[in-house]
Amino acid sequence: MHQYLENSLFKEVSLHYEKYYKLQPLTAKVYALLVFVNCAEGVTFDDFVEVLQVSKSSVSHSLNTLVEINFIEQYKKENERKRYFRINQNLFLKRLEDVQERLIEERKIYTKIRDYKKSNTNVLFKDEAFSLYIAHLQDASNSITRTIKNLKLHIKTNEK
Repeated sequence: MHQYLENSLFKEVSLHYEKYYKLQPLTAKVYALLVFVNCAEGVTFDDFVEVLQVSKSSVSHSLNTLVEINFIEQYKKENERKRYFRINQNLFLKRLEDVQERLIEERKIYTKIRDYKKSNTNVLFKDEAFSLYIAHLQDASNSITRTIKNLKLHIKTNEK
């Protein structure tokens, strides 16, 4: 796993998770390592400490954060005390469902704002801009709905 730390793509992926998912730098590195290792068996807590050369408490905090936000899952093997960590197998589905929920809520609130402005203000505003944005939210939501449906079919196929 040491070889990944100096890989330019690894660094880019880590920065991506820092910027777009608001992860702390170490937490982003931990997640990026799991993405690169892509191991169904998982990676142990001790492996992270050894590879990243940081304190156990720092690794623990990062792993707990990633478990809490459903990016990763932890498990123990039978007759072992070690905890193993791996990418959440339903991560793409979970992320899309979260985005879908935000789009639906955003569309509802902007529809209410548009309707309020139509009936309760004498200030001129561009109804077209609201309508275009609301239509875009609906289109994006429909696209995500189709993708979620396809992902669920893919997950069921892989479970067989």
